[in-house]
This record gives sequence, structure tokens and C-alpha cells, in this order.
Amino acid sequence: MSVARYIESLTIACEALPGRLAERPLTFRAVTRGEPGPPPPPLPAAALPEDLQAAVDAGTLLSFVDGLSPQERDDVLFSVQLAHRGASGAFNRFTNTEAWYNKYMDILNRLGWAAEQLAFVRHDQSQGEIRMDQAALAVITAIATQNQLAVLNAAVKALEELAEEDSTIRLFDFQTAASASANFQIGAVQKADNGALGMAMGAFHVQGLDTRRRFLFFSWGAQKIQFWTAAQKMTLNTTFYAQHRHLVIKALGAGVADYIGGLTLA
Repeated sequence: MSVARYIESLTIACEALPGRLAERPLTFRAVTRGEPGPPPPPLPAAALPEDLQAAVDAGTLLSFVDGLSPQERDDVLFSVQLAHRGASGAFNRFTNTEAWYNKYMDILNRLGWAAEQLAFVRHDQSQGEIRMDQAALAVITAIATQNQLAVLNAAVKALEELAEEDSTIRLFDFQTAASASANFQIGAVQKADNGALGMAMGAFHVQGLDTRRRFLFFSWGAQKIQFWTAAQKMTLNTTFYAQHRHLVIKALGAGVADYIGGLTLA
């Protein structure tokens, strides 16, 4: 099946935070390489800030090292969002997590992200308490560059400092936790000297949570939850992705901005 037909065949979940209004909606940036595709669907006129360094993108916290263009940043945001919403359209991300991640990675691969299937391992902490943000950052440390770690740490801190009713933290909680389960990703993207976009990404799922908001920043008894982690480096083939960019935008539709909440880094 061609990439175009594959994208068109996806069932895209439409479950943004109820009642959320996109405060800074996105614009489509025209294809600049290869043959022009069909016109993109209309989207709101305002754009995210040109200097955006981090954002919640559906169930993923993404951060960007200086050097990416706005188009490259949006390509990352949109491709990751399509993977999340396409996987959620096929499988429940909380009750059928393994199948969800298989679909998630398949979508990313078909869009031009070079990566293998995620290999999850049980987080082993026999005593004491665990804070998920700290555990997640520790997993990413093994594969991320110093610059990626710096912006990712800043993004986690910015998310933690948001007010309780801020739409971005509410969006993250809504997309990543339900009942006694959580499923979330964190990633940092950096542009290499050769122009390639590399992402250090961690993926995490948890069983045994009690119902509470801001689960990422609570301390949990190590014996009371089950926590699985995976991490890998990924590279986006930007030339390949550009050929399908308009199809990704079309599949996500005008509601794409409802799944993105910008973060201001210190």
C-alpha cells in the first residue's frame, strides 16, 4: 500500500480535551520541495510562535533544540500527532497498549521516521517512591545529547509549573491518563549538521494509578504501580516526509491545534 493510501485509510481519533479552545492555532506551511501537492485544507490563520521550544502534542511532551525552522518543528508536531491519533483510532491506548504502540510506530515509520519497534522493560524499583517525570528523564539520559536533555528538562519543569486549570496541563492529563492507567511519551528534537532531524524519545506506560491529576509529578509507592519504559533514537527523512505533508495535514483536519499546547521555557 502506498503511503498516500495508508494515510487516507487511517481512522483519526477526535478526542481533544472537551471544551478546549486552541489559543494559538496553527497554519499550514506550503510544500517547498518536489511537485506541489493539492491545496491544503483551510486552517485557522494564527500560528504558533516562531520561537516555540516545547509543546504538549496530544500525549507527547516535545522539546526543540535551537536551530529548527518553524516548518521543521511543525513537521515533527504533525507527524507525531498523526501517529498518536491514528493509533488511538485503531486501539485503546490504555487497555490495548501493546497494539497501540505497534500502530504508533508503524505510522511514524511510514511517514519517514527511521526507528525500530519500541522494546519495553519493566522499571525496577524495589523500595521507596517513584516520580514519573524523574524516572522518564533518567531513561532518556542514556540516549539524548546534552542539548536535548537541557531543553527536555526545561520542558518538564515548565509543564510542572503550569497552574492547575491551565489548558496545556489539562490536555496532557486528558490524553495520557485514564482510570488506573497512563500512557505517555517525551521527546527532544535536534537538527544535525547535515540537516537531519533526530529525536531522542522515551515511551512509558503505567498500571495501578489511583485517580488524580498531574500524575507525572506525584510520588508513587514503587510497590503499588507497574511502570514500563522504552527509549530510542529516531531520525526523520525530511525530503520523504515533505512529499506527504499535505496528506498529513488533511488527515488531521482543522482540529489539529486542539491537540497542541505551547510551553514557555525559562
